[in-house]
Amino acid sequence: MRTNSKLNRLLSEAEANRLCIWSTSDTQRRMLQRREAAGELVRVGIRCFARTEYWQQLPHIERFRHHIRTLARIHPRWVFGGPTAAVMHGICDSLRQMKEIHRVMPVNAMVRSNHIMHNHYLRSDEHVIVDDVRVTTLGRTMFDCARWLTFPDALPIIESALRQRIITLDELHRIFRSEEGRSRRRALHALQYASGRTENGGEAYALAVMIEEGFTPPQLQVAMPCVNENGNPDRVDFFWRTGDGRSIVAELDGRIKYRDETMYRNGSLPDTIIAEKEREERIRMTVTSMVRFSFVEAYRRTDLVRKLEWAGVPRVTDSAVSTDVIV
Repeated sequence: MRTNSKLNRLLSEAEANRLCIWSTSDTQRRMLQRREAAGELVRVGIRCFARTEYWQQLPHIERFRHHIRTLARIHPRWVFGGPTAAVMHGICDSLRQMKEIHRVMPVNAMVRSNHIMHNHYLRSDEHVIVDDVRVTTLGRTMFDCARWLTFPDALPIIESALRQRIITLDELHRIFRSEEGRSRRRALHALQYASGRTENGGEAYALAVMIEEGFTPPQLQVAMPCVNENGNPDRVDFFWRTGDGRSIVAELDGRIKYRDETMYRNGSLPDTIIAEKEREERIRMTVTSMVRFSFVEAYRRTDLVRKLEWAGVPRVTDSAVSTDVIV
């Protein structure tokens, strides 16, 4: 297909501004569709396009942000909320939350939602500009996420904001009690278990699943009596001390450390694997039982529940669970 210098210029300008391109006429739309059919462009959403090679090298979260920034350029009065705003605020990296787009609208608007675009009606039109996009304020965004999403999907967003120290738990309690909206009790329930101590969204999601499945909430990121080669204590993701003196550890497999070369020990995958095995052996020698699980097991629940039950993790109805940290 012949080179189109005007199209190339548009694509270069869009990429420099972290945007997609979009059609403004039927003629242009057909031209973009021909380029898409030839494999030169990839379609983003309904009417946006990007250069295939450029798009493929972008992380998933940046693809989503490109799409949202482009929609904001096409529709400058749109205000995005909930999980979409959370991504723009930098407190959500869940791919599941990037399959849909959430925007907020005045209560008197009459616009239907569809399987991709979800419209939410709010009396307040308060918003902020984040990365050239109009989004709900941070507190409002977190409140809406906590009441719109399931507990396991909402907790990682709250944990992320607390972990980054861009808002405090006290501030969130005040906001959640003062903002207008239904399902306030559901939102406050998510705050009850938030601390900012989980290390990533996967841990926060798994924690919420454990709580929903009736297990006693664990202590998070507990330092163990064993130390690594640098003299630093090994830390575990989830820890329980039972009333009868048993100590139980659960670890979420962080498989990224085996895929991301920047996280390799001494730049070596074999060294990384050996170091992790040595760490696990040190921990197992200090506790009664230890289980490892993947995010998929937490998402599907059944396997995680089976492993926690096998390890003897107490339920909330069990008698006396110690709050003592291992020393």
